[in-house]
Amino acid sequence: MIRALIFDFNGVLANDDPIHMESFRRVAEEEGLTFTDEEYLDIYLPLNDWDCFKTLYRGHSLPLPAGDLNELVRRKGVYYFQAIAERSVMFSEADRAVRAAAARCPVAIASGARGEEIRHILDRADLQKCFSAIISAEDVRYGKPHPEPFLRAYERLKETQVSLNAYDCVAIEDSIGGIQSAHEAGMRCLAVAHSYGRDRLDGAKPEWVIDSIADFTAWLEREVRK
Repeated sequence: MIRALIFDFNGVLANDDPIHMESFRRVAEEEGLTFTDEEYLDIYLPLNDWDCFKTLYRGHSLPLPAGDLNELVRRKGVYYFQAIAERSVMFSEADRAVRAAAARCPVAIASGARGEEIRHILDRADLQKCFSAIISAEDVRYGKPHPEPFLRAYERLKETQVSLNAYDCVAIEDSIGGIQSAHEAGMRCLAVAHSYGRDRLDGAKPEWVIDSIADFTAWLEREVRK
């Protein structure tokens, strides 16, 4: 039985992965560093901002003084908010998907995005009230593909559903690292083929795959009982 749903955010509900990539690239280039679009998809996409910069510097065999890390993340955040200031970045069917999910069972978010980014976008869409818990990058010690983000979301949901088991939760993910994170947390996973094709997602062995968030409500009606 499915008793709770835990959404990833970027690439599942928010169509902003390209914006995150370009904001990250802008800061990297200011530091004299580069990466390709393919490297972003293969390496950086499931990571939070802090892990992105650590991985970038490590990949270039350069030291990253601890005091510089938060400043790099801050600059990336400035560019990100500049890019989304005058537009909505939610996928067109995300609003419907979230409201349909929340009408059937408790829902949460487990994301590598910063909390202020998630809440800003949800507030603009009037969706924050739909979620029983929001776990962001600042709420965990280890980001995806580590299972901690999904485990923290599960713990928050369990506060009001004491009999809830991890296997009762389904994660909705778009990345290979996110699927790995969900599985290691003991959850099943619905993969959304926004960032990667079905063939690549199938290699991570999600329990279900849909082509886009527009297909979510049909999946919900089949799989989740009221």
